[in-house]
Amino acid sequence: MGASALPSACMALPFYVRVWVSSLLALLVSACVQSPLQSGGLPTSGAALVGEEWVATQIAGISTLVAPAPRLRWASAEQITGSGGCNAFAGRAVVNQGALQLGRLAATGRLCMALPQGGQEDRFFSVLESARTVRLVAGHLLLEDAAGQVLARFTKR
Repeated sequence: MGASALPSACMALPFYVRVWVSSLLALLVSACVQSPLQSGGLPTSGAALVGEEWVATQIAGISTLVAPAPRLRWASAEQITGSGGCNAFAGRAVVNQGALQLGRLAATGRLCMALPQGGQEDRFFSVLESARTVRLVAGHLLLEDAAGQVLARFTKR
């Protein structure tokens, strides 16, 4: 279809008006698309977190972590995987407007207490049990308890 198929009223408008109207319509349509983050860095769903691997830089107030540091990754909108530093884990993790609901996590059963990261891993899994909110702030992923206290801080790998 050529230009003759356009309504004559549209063709009567000056070019700059047609461009302005088209731009305005595009802006309005893009404004209707929901952002994956709410204000305050709260992800609207787990889909906003899929694909990135996050490495712990602080757990339960302790910033000096033994390598390998615990890490986590949203494998899908409702599936989390990772490692406590010694044992791998996977489980259900639902994020809804920043609220985090973790299901029972399945973990490998390596005995790690004799290793330097053993106690660190216990603190990490305890933090996961207590986490109620996930937030993205300045390139960091934060896990917070019900009172909003930061339990763990992660950076992108």
